[in-house]
Amino acid sequence: MGDVVPAAHRMLVGQTIGGKYEIRSVLGSGGMGTVFEAKHKAIGRLVAIKILHPAQIENVTAVKRFHQEAWAAGSIGHPNLCEVYDVGALPNGSPFIVMERLFGTTLSDRLDQVRRLPIGDAVIIVMHVLAGLDAVHQRGILHRDIKPENVFLVERAGFPTTIKLLDFGVSKVMSAGLDDWDDKSALTKTGVVMGTPYYVSPEQARAVRDLDARTDLYSCGVVLYEALTGEIPFDAPHFNALLLRILQGNPAPMRSLRPEISAELEEVVAKSMAANRDARYPTANDMARALAPFAHADRT
Repeated sequence: MGDVVPAAHRMLVGQTIGGKYEIRSVLGSGGMGTVFEAKHKAIGRLVAIKILHPAQIENVTAVKRFHQEAWAAGSIGHPNLCEVYDVGALPNGSPFIVMERLFGTTLSDRLDQVRRLPIGDAVIIVMHVLAGLDAVHQRGILHRDIKPENVFLVERAGFPTTIKLLDFGVSKVMSAGLDDWDDKSALTKTGVVMGTPYYVSPEQARAVRDLDARTDLYSCGVVLYEALTGEIPFDAPHFNALLLRILQGNPAPMRSLRPEISAELEEVVAKSMAANRDARYPTANDMARALAPFAHADRT
């Protein structure tokens, strides 16, 4: 997140919010909110707190989406999802979410540094994302914004790297039992493409309403394609042309970009990115099982 931090948020550093969280520093800022490092004063735990931007307080859709993010991520409890500890609001009404403080780097930053990953590493990272998605999908929630920026590689001394799926800000509830959170009139209007353009599925590009778990699996395939080859599968000079490329499908074969990728792994990624969702894996668990044989591939 690299947007300008609102002045009202910069002034929060050093203050205590919610009666117990001392704001220590700004970690980043995006279009919807600012993320701070804070300390729980009673127990000393470091946390991350995301606060909705002041300009969005009167935006009913933005506020609802913000609360939905807290609910979607916090109601599941899975090692591959960022934990949500608490929610609250500032005196001016800005809601905030208290989350676990993560140390490490995003997959996006890692790819900026190394361009592409060892084959086994890339596969294992996406398998962890799929494990988190499997839990999310079983609760009837779609993420809809799977991308390298939302995959966090948690580094802790003496422990293996842990993968966390972040940011449920554009998530959507798809199960009838949870429809209280699915505002069909505001959050998912027909004609509005949710998600980040390079990683959206063809059905997202068409802005269809009946999305299901396979749209997230497509995006996982795009992330894996990029992590393995160092290239995004579809690019274009402007937004509409990019959506057309996604709808047409047929990216460059991965083995043309990295010959040591096996034909079998290329086939798995191609299936996950099928333009017709009926040709993709039906569930995150199915895709993870298909990837499992390549988790220990030659790490070159």
